[in-house]
Amino acid sequence: MADKGDVPMQAQASIISTTDRSRRTRLRSAKAGALALGCLLIGAGSASALDDRDFCVVAQQLAVAAEKDIGVWIDRVTRSAGMLVLCDRKTVQFTRFTYAPSASMNDAWKQSKSADWNATHCSSPVWGEAVRGGWKIVLSQTAADGGQVSITAECRR
Repeated sequence: MADKGDVPMQAQASIISTTDRSRRTRLRSAKAGALALGCLLIGAGSASALDDRDFCVVAQQLAVAAEKDIGVWIDRVTRSAGMLVLCDRKTVQFTRFTYAPSASMNDAWKQSKSADWNATHCSSPVWGEAVRGGWKIVLSQTAADGGQVSITAECRR
């Protein structure tokens, strides 16, 4: 395979443009799916509380939409690695991969990430209701050197 230096500048621009266009299209379709599911969740949540079965179905649909985000960079060192819904265990797991070493996922990092994770999910009417209803909303992050950290959202009742 030729390295970038062997590819004419015009071809490089075309490759980059196609890659960027493809990534933007995937992000748009995933965001559209998530937005539609969010509207469904909000509508269902305002009419009555979602039961576990309904929440499970919606979470599974969100996981299908989130498949389009696998490999998409969340920040400069972290990318999405998917979402798993285990209805029988009342668990939704978001998986991420980071190129940062596991040593950087220290206690201060865990505390900060936990606070962000809780704020994001507990402030949402639907996610917060699910957590308070016994669902586990988990962030599982794996470092480049194999270290792993899991954080579970905790909302006050």
